[in-house]
Amino acid sequence: MDEKQKIIQEIQRMASSIAPKRISSIEFYKNSSVSKGKLRYHFGSWNEALSVAGLEPNPSGIHISGYKKFSDDELLEEIGRLWKKTGFRPTGDLMNSEGKFSQNPYKKRWGKWSTAINEFIKRFGVPSIVDIEGTQTPNTSPKTEKPIIIPETYKPKLNAKKKKQVVYGEPLDFRGVRYAPINEQGVVYLFGMVSHELGFLIESIRTDFPDCEGKRQLDSKGTKWQNVRIEFEYKSSNFSEHGHDPDLCDLIVCWVHDWEECPVEVLELRSTLKFLPK
Repeated sequence: MDEKQKIIQEIQRMASSIAPKRISSIEFYKNSSVSKGKLRYHFGSWNEALSVAGLEPNPSGIHISGYKKFSDDELLEEIGRLWKKTGFRPTGDLMNSEGKFSQNPYKKRWGKWSTAINEFIKRFGVPSIVDIEGTQTPNTSPKTEKPIIIPETYKPKLNAKKKKQVVYGEPLDFRGVRYAPINEQGVVYLFGMVSHELGFLIESIRTDFPDCEGKRQLDSKGTKWQNVRIEFEYKSSNFSEHGHDPDLCDLIVCWVHDWEECPVEVLELRSTLKFLPK
């Protein structure tokens, strides 16, 4: 039996197992050993392969479940579900392996996976993480009273001896760290404290770009890991200012994410630490 006939039989076998629903290309590639390249080589398109296999082609934009195109809210809600389940900002690979959808509909709808994540945060904010017992983890961050005013002071004359001032970040009080970082070194220190809890195994830290290399856990059971190259920055936009190559880095770890069109995935520690115990 030639390869083309084997593909036809595999389509027919899978179609019979899900009848009366239609079979989608996503479902087929996910549950068979046939690659997209092989199918296109022999048939040109997914719908053509369906026709040769004696099946009705899928209407454009129709999903296997209920013949409907999923709404923005449904796609974004799945991001939130994965985020709460794992405790981590979902990656495209995590959506492919653990999600209800693949990352493809997100890219078609928003252009990039990172843009879909930003849209989720814009609409719903960073989700609260739910623990095993099903209770919401409280936010125990200290409440800092805001001053009524920031008073204007009178500076000494220019010829006065200038004193070196020590500058601190916002009050933090996280595991003995009293103030938030104001530079890259502070970000490295904080990430080292929590990297294991965030699902990272660190293999090397260096002064060359990128700063760090390790493995990242992709699922809650710890059965899937991914190699990750990390660059530390105080602000995500510093990555561009330093002239780094996005193709040589997988993740920016920063304190402040201020670069909306960042081409690299970003982990903002400022919004992540509040979900960790102090």
